[in-house]
Amino acid sequence: MTRPRRPTAVFAGADIVAMGVLEAVTEAGRSVPDDISVAGYDNTTFAALGPISLTSVDQAGHDMGHSAVRLLLDRITDRHRPATRVVLSPTLVPRRTTAPPAEQGPLPLM
Repeated sequence: MTRPRRPTAVFAGADIVAMGVLEAVTEAGRSVPDDISVAGYDNTTFAALGPISLTSVDQAGHDMGHSAVRLLLDRITDRHRPATRVVLSPTLVPRRTTAPPAEQGPLPLM
């Protein structure tokens, strides 16, 4: 946060980590999402709370658990059943912690 060219966004690997980022941004005297956007992962219950309103990626945890139980019960019923592939698509849940970045000009060449 002290660099002349700060990042425009932080993507945290978990909502609880994103909460720490929100606190660090506030402690640095910056504002979310005006100065920096913050997004998490897991779409936990607290991410949707009004005062937090954290943008997060929902990994379809309920569907994942349902599929895991169904596959386990199928395997118990028939141990020779062929493997099954399940594809679940995560979805972005936009909330108040993200916004388009402010113009900062071109990045310097490295």
